[in-house]
Formats: sequence, C-alpha cells, structure tokens
Amino acid sequence: MEDIPDLDIDMIERFNLPIPRYTSYPTVPVWNGKYTSEDHARTLTDVADDASDLSLYIHLPFCERRCSFCGCNTYITRRESHFRSYLNHLKEEIENVVEYIGDGRKYSQFHIGGGTPSYFPAELLHELLEFVDSKFTPTSDAEKSVEMHPSVTTDDRTLTFLNHGFNRFSMGVQDFDPLVQKKINRHQTFEETKYLIEFSRDHGIESINLDLIYGLPFQSKKGFSQSLDLIHELRPERLAVYSYAHLPKIFRHQGIFPLEVLPRGTNKLELFLLAREKLLEFGYLPIGFDHFALKDDELWTAYTSNDLNRNFMGYTTHAGSDLIAFGFSAISDVNGAYSQNHKTLDKYYAGVRNDKFPILKGLRLNESDLMRKEAIVRWLCQFYVDPEEIMNKYGTSADSLIKDINDGFPQYEKEGLVYRDGEVWRATALGKVFARLPASVMDEYLNSKNRGGFSKSI
Repeated sequence: MEDIPDLDIDMIERFNLPIPRYTSYPTVPVWNGKYTSEDHARTLTDVADDASDLSLYIHLPFCERRCSFCGCNTYITRRESHFRSYLNHLKEEIENVVEYIGDGRKYSQFHIGGGTPSYFPAELLHELLEFVDSKFTPTSDAEKSVEMHPSVTTDDRTLTFLNHGFNRFSMGVQDFDPLVQKKINRHQTFEETKYLIEFSRDHGIESINLDLIYGLPFQSKKGFSQSLDLIHELRPERLAVYSYAHLPKIFRHQGIFPLEVLPRGTNKLELFLLAREKLLEFGYLPIGFDHFALKDDELWTAYTSNDLNRNFMGYTTHAGSDLIAFGFSAISDVNGAYSQNHKTLDKYYAGVRNDKFPILKGLRLNESDLMRKEAIVRWLCQFYVDPEEIMNKYGTSADSLIKDINDGFPQYEKEGLVYRDGEVWRATALGKVFARLPASVMDEYLNSKNRGGFSKSI
C-alpha cells in the first residue's frame, strides 16, 4: 500500500476547498424546477420496455430525535398517525410508477434510507415490504440493505427486514466517545451496537456496514482512536468514513456549534489519516476515497472487477442501473434524467395525490453531462481518466472535456495528487484521499461563485 506523505499547513489550506461529493453529476444545485411530474412520467415511459435490472430506494424520514450534526432530510415525530399517512402515500407513489413501467420489474439493489428506517413500526414495515414484493422482483443475487440505529431498533423490526430477504445492514456509529455523543445528541452505546450486530449475524445477515464521521464537534484523536479499537472488535464487513460537513446556513441546527469546538484543517485530516491507518492495520482495504472493506466483501470484488459505481447511496456494487426512488426528498436517476421529490411532507403528499409524481426539481442530462458524469465516476471509482478512451467513444464532442483535463490536471500533478501513465492520468496515494479535487476539473458547472453550498474536501 502506498504511503501518504506528510502534509504541511500551506498544503492543507490549498487542498481544503468546498468541493461536491459527486454522488451525482451535474450536482443538485444545477437542477431546476423546469423538470416536472410530466417529464418524470415521460422518462418512466421511455424505460417501460427496458429489460435491465433496476435499483430501488425508499426514503423513511422519521427519527425519534434530531442528531445535531445531521445533514439529512428528516422529520422528528413519535406519532403513529404520521407513520400511517406516510406509508399510504408511499404505496400510492409506488403504484403510480408501476403503472408506467409495469409489474414485476427486476431489481438488483434495494436500499432503505432515512431518517431512521428501523424506527418505523414493525407492522408498518412488514406492510411496506410486502407491498414492494408484490410490485417488483429481486434478482437471485440482489443486495437488499437498510440503515439502522441500534438505540431504537427492536428485535421485531430487525426480524421484519430479515424475513423479507434483507442481507446487508448499515449502522451509523459516528464516534463512540461519550462526550462527542452527548454534544451531537447521538445516544448510542457500544453495547447496543454490539447486540444488534450479533443478533443480526445470529439470524443470518450477510454483511454489516458501519459509518464513522471525522471532524465532529469535540472529537479528539484519543477518543476517535478508542472508537476505532471498538470497531475492530465489532469487525464489520465494510465501513464508510465520512467528513463532517458543517453547513449551518443550510442546516440551521448545526449552528449550535462554535467553530472553535470543530477539528479543522490539519487537526481534522489527522483524524481521517488515523482512521485509515488503523483500518488498514485491521485488514481493511481502501475503496474510493472514503470506504473500506474486507477482502471477501462484495464491495471489494466490485472495485477490483471495475463494477463499482457511485450514486446517491455512495459507492455501490452494481454499475449503470437506473435508480428509482420513492418518498419525501428521494432522488431518482433514470435514463439520463435526475429528479428529486418535494422536501416537505405536505408538498410530497399533495404531489402524490394530485400530480402522480411529487417532483420538486430535476434535470435531463445532455451529451456533455453524460460524458463528464462517466469520466467523474470513473475517476472516483477507479482513480484514472483516459483522454484517448473518451475521444474514441465521444469523438470531437469530447474536445472540451479533454481540454479541461489537460489544462487542469497538471496543477494537481505539481501538488503530487496525480501522475501521468503514458496518456492516462492516475491518482497517487495522496490523490486518492483528495480525489474530489481532480474530479472537479471535469465539472463544467463549478466555479468560484457557486462553491459555497458544498462541504470542504477535508
């Protein structure tokens, strides 16, 4: 494994720029309200006769309490009526999609995110999953995954997912340090997490993912190191190590944290490098710029076989499938078009009832968008970009992208993030940590005026 060189303060300041995470390209701020419910209906009609497998996503936004670091679209409630109303509208939205694409379409991936999906009542989860099973068909090797919070996940909820064929659970840990958990309003003990993992494995779960976050308020190297040692004891098959995105202008609840309690610059990067060093020592292999997996996990297999993909769920094991998403704020990626559902419950409900599809905004990608999306995904998944390969596929339409690559990558070559292998640009070990920076060279829409809404690269 290549060693990452020491970084100085000047280098940190040069690298620590607001950069998209590129779970989509073009990124969400580029999308607009001109893409409507009618446009989404036409997009679904276009794929009605497509025999390829789908990816499905359902957003369950409800949480018992708000974690103060969170940047997700959530709804805090304990009222049973909220769960029932939401489920009824979800079922109607699914029915509306099936009306266009037909019953029984196969899917290779199904993910339920939140919010806290495992906070949803077990009987309503069963009703939802039974309904999905009546409308879609999993492939024999389909990955079915769900996000779970150990402190609110009861055995009957876990068994509901298992009884419906779910084979991967993802759990947010963030940090086990009691001080950090108290400050971010995330109450989750190591014992609760261990119990859920052991219970799940005893009942046949195949893969566990844990999420960690570095750069959280009051986080320290000592406390984070102790958390990593506890992670080693839990031995999940894969991990995601995310950078905390402090965006109080967008997520107002983050405004309770003064800047002086946040690890920044070198201090923040040291937390990531500590995690990377320990995870490699524990036998994990790095995938992309923020994921790690054991050698026998499917994510590593997808990475080594060039099947790794990147979408709104992060790194995934199935490349290229259309993603149809359901629920409040959910984002679909179908046949070269993005769409996002409304981000308030009232507007989501009204959109389902009145317009069939509760679309807030979206974008139909043009040829340049598709070409640049492919190049950016290739870079973030496989860490190379080949101008000749792009030219052979797109011809003179690629001239602008190739110019951006050849003009922009040399600056990162000087910084030690990339190097040339013949005509191919590849990432160095350091460049893999900061992969979003070279990727931004290929972003036709990014400029100094519209960076403010993105998290920094460190």
